Amino acid sequence: MIRETLYIYSQNVRKNKMLTDTILETNKNNTDILFIQEPPRYITKYVSSPQNIKGTLLYSYPSYPEWTLYARQPTQQDDIPRVITYINKRISSLLALLCTDLIDHRDINLISLQINHRCSYAINMYSDDHQSAIKHLQDHEINIDNVLIMAGDFNIHDSD
Repeated sequence: MIRETLYIYSQNVRKNKMLTDTILETNKNNTDILFIQEPPRYITKYVSSPQNIKGTLLYSYPSYPEWTLYARQPTQQDDIPRVITYINKRISSLLALLCTDLIDHRDINLISLQINHRCSYAINMYSDDHQSAIKHLQDHEINIDNVLIMAGDFNIHDSD
């Protein structure tokens, strides 16, 4: 598939489910990729578990039929992702993948896309007030060619 243009929308939703739902609904016909920072996460149900008689909580993010959600799985409670990415299903031929083998950080989504028979990357990033995601990129030498875009909420305040 030959693509001339990708339409990307980035928004910090500050854990607001209604805002996230509105963005998903209003952008389904004109946007290819949605970068969401500080997404809403909510309990969807309890799953039976032999370790817990009440069941284990299952969390989720907003979902819509037009979008595929890409979110890193947390390894513990304080490792919950602060970025998620939605790819519009109409561009599914670009074979999007979440590349946690290259970057596995709660504040960074590295998405690979096959564009014009070449692997390209889109990066969704949230950097907290300690710039932990930026420092992670700085401290870990990751050689990634062909980055199309790095966008998100960088929280870099100028003292002036």
